Amino acid sequence: MYQISEDRIRVRPEIRLGDKIYSVDNRLSTYRRISAGLEGQGVDELEVVLGEALGRQAYEEILGMDLSFAVMQEMVVIVLAAIQDLPLEEARRRFRGNGSGK
Repeated sequence: MYQISEDRIRVRPEIRLGDKIYSVDNRLSTYRRISAGLEGQGVDELEVVLGEALGRQAYEEILGMDLSFAVMQEMVVIVLAAIQDLPLEEARRRFRGNGSGK
């Protein structure tokens, strides 16, 4: 019999940004909302990915830090890697440069 461990089911990935730690919502429902949100024209990739996966309050807090665009883009890649359980380097290859985050 195959079994998925309880830790794998309950534990959520986390991202550290400076001295803050943000929990990433890696549920399937969140991934589907992100995927659907990225399909429209003129969507704000940062808002869709970070807002859904980290939560609105965390997203607003991060926006308030006024970080560089490059750092924000890197956060999108890291969050997508965390949601899909991908190594960061693989996520960088997949998600960089296509503008859609998918």
